[in-house]
Amino acid sequence: QTKKSRNAARSRRGKENFEFFELAKMLPLPGAITSQLDKASVIRLTISYLHMRTFASQGDPPWSPLLEGDNNCSKVRRSSHSLATDMFEQHLGAHLLQSLDGFVFVVSQEGRFLYISETVSIYLGLSQVELTGSSVFDYIHPADHVEMAERLGIRPHLRAEAGCHTAPESASSSASTSSLAGTPEPAPSSPHASADDPTERGFFIRMKSTLTKRGLHVKSSGYKVIHVTGRIRCRPALVPGSTHSVRRPMGLVALAHTLPPSTLNEVRMESHMFVFRVNMDLQVTYCENR
Repeated sequence: QTKKSRNAARSRRGKENFEFFELAKMLPLPGAITSQLDKASVIRLTISYLHMRTFASQGDPPWSPLLEGDNNCSKVRRSSHSLATDMFEQHLGAHLLQSLDGFVFVVSQEGRFLYISETVSIYLGLSQVELTGSSVFDYIHPADHVEMAERLGIRPHLRAEAGCHTAPESASSSASTSSLAGTPEPAPSSPHASADDPTERGFFIRMKSTLTKRGLHVKSSGYKVIHVTGRIRCRPALVPGSTHSVRRPMGLVALAHTLPPSTLNEVRMESHMFVFRVNMDLQVTYCENR
């Protein structure tokens, strides 16, 4: 009986592993990556991919990928030039991402990364697989949580559920950052957006970074200042009991630029100057003897 139970459990695990393996192969990721994923990561990435499909198809305007065999495709014999153009267009997205001085991401209305370009590893040292499906609040400075929640339009009573920490210092940081960004605030009290509400967003946050400063062989403070520019994507929705249509926010589509840290090599040091370093809390971490 014990041997039969062990065999049944082994068979069940084998079937489960096979289903996870097949599910991982369906993800839009290279096989070298999907073959290394654990079960929790497969589920997280699958859910994010399904949410991203909904985000793309139900938003206004819908994002429709070009399908093979489309009626617009020409059946005539193509020249070598047109073939080269077609080959380029197949990889157009990758070319655009590589040419951008930053990375692209999509955050849902609940504050989770639905998509982030693999180029994030160049600027923050974080992986696309790690971030996709994770909460954005896990990767930004606690003092910037309120700022991010306001930009996404997350209502105050739902922020804790999304992972946003609303500490008093966060509010002050948010106020100062908002004045720096100089962009209009979304109205967090309403789940709908009126036609007059601006959807453009532009603000500054601090995101976690695992990159090491060149030549110093020590990790930086752990955060990089990111300039985020983008817009809130909405979908049309009917008001119950009415023919009036409203725009319901779905999330943020944005481009992120990392601001380069100022280097002391660019500053001419006079005899009456000295160098000191402070962290994000303005505590002195280093000071020259002089």
